[in-house]
Amino acid sequence: MKKATYQDREKAVDILCQAFIDVLIPNSINFVVNKSRNRYKRLKALMEFQFDLSMLDGNVFLSDDYKGCILYLNKTEFSLKKLLLEIKLLFTCIGLSNMLKVLKREKLLKSFHPKENFVHLWLMAVIPNEQGKGIGTKLLNESLQLYKGELIYIETTTAENRAFYTQNDFVIFHETFELDYPLYFLKHV
Repeated sequence: MKKATYQDREKAVDILCQAFIDVLIPNSINFVVNKSRNRYKRLKALMEFQFDLSMLDGNVFLSDDYKGCILYLNKTEFSLKKLLLEIKLLFTCIGLSNMLKVLKREKLLKSFHPKENFVHLWLMAVIPNEQGKGIGTKLLNESLQLYKGELIYIETTTAENRAFYTQNDFVIFHETFELDYPLYFLKHV
């Protein structure tokens, strides 16, 4: 595993886009990506935003073979740069017509964030033809070692992801079906 730098942005965004471009089920990503026009362009804008924000307020790690990527957020402080990234995301991915729906979703997610300090495992991906080969498990376990002793929090939407995280010592502490898809909230200490 290697800690990403801004020079890794294109590769990391490519891994994330490959992993999610054909996932069309109701989930968090598809909830945010405006459904009108070019899906790939909007998905790429979301992944660029998530990479940039993780580099600003957290960490991005890549598997040694560049087939997996994991993004963490360590803090959520206000900054002008973060605000500019969010405005760019609004116009390149979410769209004005989708904005209120996404804000409502964000408010729901934050209502279930742990009250104590935590690190947010924001997104994890392995390119599709390499999934199921242990790349994600290795990347997750290596990155968790860097946060040993800290509360790690994640939300996920699929039963498969829920099972993956529970097999890797995450515990479900809440479930909700308030959106168009299930949301599972998990933590790892």
